[in-house]
Amino acid sequence: IDAFNKLGCKEVHVLDIRKREQSSLPNSIKLVKEANCIMFSGGDQSKITNKIGGTILHEIMMDRYKNEEGFVIAGTSAGAMAMSEEMIAGGSSTEAFVKGAVLMYHGLGLLPKLIIDTHFIQRGRFGRLAEGVAKYPKLLGLGLAEDTGVIIKEGKYGTVIGSGMIILFDAQKLTHNNENLLTEGTPMSMSNLVVHVLSNGDKFNIDTREITVLPLEAPFV
Repeated sequence: IDAFNKLGCKEVHVLDIRKREQSSLPNSIKLVKEANCIMFSGGDQSKITNKIGGTILHEIMMDRYKNEEGFVIAGTSAGAMAMSEEMIAGGSSTEAFVKGAVLMYHGLGLLPKLIIDTHFIQRGRFGRLAEGVAKYPKLLGLGLAEDTGVIIKEGKYGTVIGSGMIILFDAQKLTHNNENLLTEGTPMSMSNLVVHVLSNGDKFNIDTREITVLPLEAPFV
């Protein structure tokens, strides 16, 4: 709370939901209805979706996110990953691209056209996001490095912020993808995966996959 106060947020509340039924408590609903911004912290993204997904609290968030201009939903680490519809729930694939290395689960669906992974560079998560887009090639894979985020407006316009990078995996035009033919534990392959490495100020369109990078002479802000 102190960190948010230093950023100028003077009225910060903690929505401490440890059991699913707490999502239906009047105080929880009141906070979500009145907040200007809701931020999901890190930890375990599956716990976020298990405790909140499909509840009245989730419905209120979704309705406000879709219909209220200026209402913000944010997330860090697991909180960012939970924004997806097809959510990475766990697993690792640091040394090989192997079927079954990544565990998928239903997310909150705030950004249904993205599969989001975090700590992407530091924890070597190239393989598991690659498997994610191999499973769902119509979705855009978004890997967030440390100290880096994306501001997304209208559910499709993304702008990179921070000192690091983001990685985008666009699998829409794969010429080879054997994910659905293999048994678990088998090395996978796919070709013609489009990869973008973007940094502060660069923009992308989730729907059209159009990329807009800052000009070379642009200063870092």
